[in-house]
Amino acid sequence: MSKAYFISGLGADWRMFQYLKLPDYISQQNVEWVEPRHIDEPLHEYVHRLLDQISEPDPILVGMSYGGLVAIELSKILKPRKTILISSLATHHALPFIYRKIGKTHLHRWMPLKLMQSVYPLAPLFFGAHTPQEKGLLKGAILHINEKVLRWSLGQLLVWPQEEVLPGLVQIHGTQDRILPLHDRPDIIKVKNGGHLMVLHQADEISAILSKILEETWIKADTSLPPPTESR
Repeated sequence: MSKAYFISGLGADWRMFQYLKLPDYISQQNVEWVEPRHIDEPLHEYVHRLLDQISEPDPILVGMSYGGLVAIELSKILKPRKTILISSLATHHALPFIYRKIGKTHLHRWMPLKLMQSVYPLAPLFFGAHTPQEKGLLKGAILHINEKVLRWSLGQLLVWPQEEVLPGLVQIHGTQDRILPLHDRPDIIKVKNGGHLMVLHQADEISAILSKILEETWIKADTSLPPPTESR
């Protein structure tokens, strides 16, 4: 069976997925962010430097938030068995209009990092962080993010040219996501009351959805294997 590779949101790491309980028979690995070469490095070029972390053939890519954009760009190179987005964008059309308007001011280039980070007290409300653990993870992601990574990623988000939804893409999105509001399509798996960090706050529900998708992908990959019996 293919290995599932998880790509966290911007400034985050494997801890965003720590509460997920997925089947034991699914091998999992977290893809780590690397620093961009320069602030204008195109995303489609950047992802080539992540390829050495994805060694298994026919991978399953799971991208959360900005990690979803990375998963899509990797999909164009790797032709994975399945690409799954959580709290992310399938195309640039789903980027909120207000982000585009602010982007035209190029704030991401000149605003002091400390000022950008000063929004932290409001972040739990918008990201949907509820518990002390969730708020702690969010605080760490905001206050310890690499400045170069932040400015690069915001710039690439604003110019991301993805026009069409990838064939076979699976998208899981919360109905109450305030960071990337639901841009509805008939085939999106909608999580009622799910916020941007539903992978933490509604981990059991996301785990059940992911497990079902992974099991279906697993069966299609090799019908000669015995059916799965254990989960964790």
